[in-house]
Amino acid sequence: MSLFSLLLLLLLGVLTLHSESVPDEDTRTCPVITCGSPGLNGFPGKDGHDGAKGEKGEPGQGLRGLQGPPGKLGPPGPPGTPGTKGVMGPKGDPGECPVCDTSMADREKESLRSELEQIKKWLFFSLGKKVGKKFFLSIHEQMSFDRVKALCAQFQASVATPKNADENRAIRNVAHENAFLGITDEENEGLFVDMKGRRVTYTNWNNGEPNNAGSGSGEDCVVLLSDGKWNDIPCSSPSEAVCEFSV
Repeated sequence: MSLFSLLLLLLLGVLTLHSESVPDEDTRTCPVITCGSPGLNGFPGKDGHDGAKGEKGEPGQGLRGLQGPPGKLGPPGPPGTPGTKGVMGPKGDPGECPVCDTSMADREKESLRSELEQIKKWLFFSLGKKVGKKFFLSIHEQMSFDRVKALCAQFQASVATPKNADENRAIRNVAHENAFLGITDEENEGLFVDMKGRRVTYTNWNNGEPNNAGSGSGEDCVVLLSDGKWNDIPCSSPSEAVCEFSV
């Protein structure tokens, strides 16, 4: 037997075995009943779950829509810091009060002014003496010159200092004893000045005065005697206090 004949026999054997091992198509598809025509479609099934959100797409190329209406007003924000003070404006015109009646107030002020003048005249007559715009009042107490200065200053007054004969006479009339005058030569001996350091231009010295005859610290202060004449004495010697007020 040739080689070709041997190969051909082997191939036929393989085909025969394959046909015996593969079942028939009808037996494999419908093993029990005979297959019929397809049935009707069933009802649709339930929707499946939403899938994952996709990535944002590119903006479209269409026209921009109209602006929507404004939203509701939000709550007020916190107050801001105060601004800097502005420039002061010009002074306004005086106000007018056409319905105000100031006549009563004016009458009351005039009445009070008149009463005050009467009180001042009574004081001048009963307690002291007024000459021009000066009012002289005595404390009727004797003390050193420094105490007289302090006492008069306490009442916003000064030690009585006559500038003329009328004032000298008024001081004499209110004093009961020898009274200190607001005149000294403590700074420069022989140069008598008033309480403001001004050289006096009116004097009424007694005969032989001033003589600085006091012992120790000398006579640097001035007193008014009972006859209206002046004398220099030590500032520590007690004399009556007379104060001078401006009216």
